[in-house]
Amino acid sequence: MSLNPRRYDVRELRSLADGPRAIADGAPRERSLRHPDRNRAERAARSAAFTELLQRQRGLQRVTNGERPYLTEVPASPAAEREVGEWLGYLVDVGGHLRSRDALSYYAEIGWTTPDVAETLSRRLPGYEAPRHGRPFTPADHRISLVSLVRLVSCASDHP
Repeated sequence: MSLNPRRYDVRELRSLADGPRAIADGAPRERSLRHPDRNRAERAARSAAFTELLQRQRGLQRVTNGERPYLTEVPASPAAEREVGEWLGYLVDVGGHLRSRDALSYYAEIGWTTPDVAETLSRRLPGYEAPRHGRPFTPADHRISLVSLVRLVSCASDHP
């Protein structure tokens, strides 16, 4: 027996997915077809971070000439430590320890960091509490990592 999705009763599917929502007269209320954009703030933050990346990269062209690896050492300044803490906390919160370690290795492979920097940062990962439900990293997550790396490079260039 094959099921044809076009023959499904949309109201029945919605009630199964959501459960009926009763209104004053007791009739089930259907959900609006337009879902609220729960990720609007997250997308705005990512867009702002990417804009910051571009602005910082323009300022760093004189320092690094755009050569890879971008981050050759972890800067030793309070601003850099704060950035490292926020970035690694974000990575672990999104993907957990194993995926974060893999991401740091990947960043070394593609030339965003040196292998030594990736190893140094990987050693700090166990200090962060892993999420109960991690997920694989998305391209947007890697963009956030690139923004964090550029921020770290700018910390290094600010403090010779």
